[in-house]
Amino acid sequence: MHLVRIDRERPDFRVFIDLLFGPGWNVDTDGNSHPVNSRTWTSLYIADRTRKEPPVTIGASENESSLFEVESVSSRLEELAALYLFLCSGSAIFAPKGALDDTERMALQKIYAAELQRATRALWHHSSNGNPYPNLPPLQ
Repeated sequence: MHLVRIDRERPDFRVFIDLLFGPGWNVDTDGNSHPVNSRTWTSLYIADRTRKEPPVTIGASENESSLFEVESVSSRLEELAALYLFLCSGSAIFAPKGALDDTERMALQKIYAAELQRATRALWHHSSNGNPYPNLPPLQ
C-alpha cells in the first residue's frame, strides 16, 4: 500500500482512468464523487474491463481523513496512482518502505513520464459544475 498526505483538492476522478489506462478505456468505477466532477471525493475504485488488470482503490484513511491509501495487486498501477495523487493534491507520499524523498519521486516521474503526460492532457481537468461533461457538446 502507498499512502499520500492530501493538502489540496483532488482532480476529477476520471483523470485517473486516462492516467492508468488511457482516454475512453473500458473500466468499472465506484466511489463517492458526487457530482461526477467533484474535487472532494474520498473514495475511488477503478477496474479495467478490457485487459483484466487488477483494480486500483484510493480512499481516505479511517483514522486520518487527510491520509489517502492507494492499493492494487499491481505494484505499477498502485505506484502510478499514488504518484499522480501526490503530484496533484499531496504534500507527502509514502511507499511500503517509507517516505519518498525528492530523488525517488523524480525517478518515478521519469519512469511514468508517458502516463503522467497523458493525465496532464486529460480533458477532465476542464470539468466543472457548469460543465461536468466537457467531452459532450453543450445542451441547446
